[in-house]
Amino acid sequence: MANTGVEVMDAPRFLQAMATYLDLLGENEQLINDLNVYPVPDSDTGTNSLGTMQAGLSNLDLANSDPGAMDLAQVAGLVAAGASTAARGNSGVILAEYLSGLANAVNNQATSAQWAQALSAGSTSARAAVLTPAEGTMLTVADAACEVTPDKDFAIYYSNIQIAVRNALARTQELLPELRAAKVVDAGGVVIALLHEAFAIALGVRGSSLEIIPRSQNLVSTYAGPEFEVMFVAKCDESNRKLLETQLQTLGESIAITGATPNLTFHIHCDDPQAVLLHSEKIAEISDFRIANLGT
Repeated sequence: MANTGVEVMDAPRFLQAMATYLDLLGENEQLINDLNVYPVPDSDTGTNSLGTMQAGLSNLDLANSDPGAMDLAQVAGLVAAGASTAARGNSGVILAEYLSGLANAVNNQATSAQWAQALSAGSTSARAAVLTPAEGTMLTVADAACEVTPDKDFAIYYSNIQIAVRNALARTQELLPELRAAKVVDAGGVVIALLHEAFAIALGVRGSSLEIIPRSQNLVSTYAGPEFEVMFVAKCDESNRKLLETQLQTLGESIAITGATPNLTFHIHCDDPQAVLLHSEKIAEISDFRIANLGT
């Protein structure tokens, strides 16, 4: 594509991307929900990701600061902090950690080379948030973005990121048997792909929109995993975090963590929420304990 002359990611472009991202998530919320078959077919990935990002953007307002007077690190940090505090579901936790890793790696603005490092930090942070990471998920799509070689011109760089991310999203169906059986791409992967579509738009990339093939309504998912999704905030230090992680692994699966000590948000799929609460309270101060039925 033609050179646009955009050589930095700054706060205004980041804010434009976040506003566009919120719109894209809203427009595709139900479609993403319908694609949601892994790790649990509970049809909430679109809703959870949208809610997480709404909280992230709302945190800018709560800061009582003029976004126009802030630099990239400040704006990205506020969005990530808001998303982490109010993360919803497995996808929301991973998305929040992706944004947190990215935000922690930028300064007042970023060249394409610096942005590539930030994307790598985001990918690493997201992967570290999941105790048992799987390929064919939003983690795989996030990895694809940070593997693209930077170009001085951001629009060219993001055009290449678009290609890599879309290809990675298409490959998710090949990597997970649940996706292959349902003939869909990963719902969380779509969430990450739309984030990079939003960045591309903010940077002046012009091209075709991301095409997401809906799930056939004739296909029925089977699920035999845990019955409940539990989320809670644990106030603890790093050593107790490790103890809590170890304990939760004996009580359920799909464990993910976002935030920074001392306040961490934990996510787990389990059959006995009360056991999770009981054992967690022995290790940390627990608040905002939430239980949702996974629809099994």
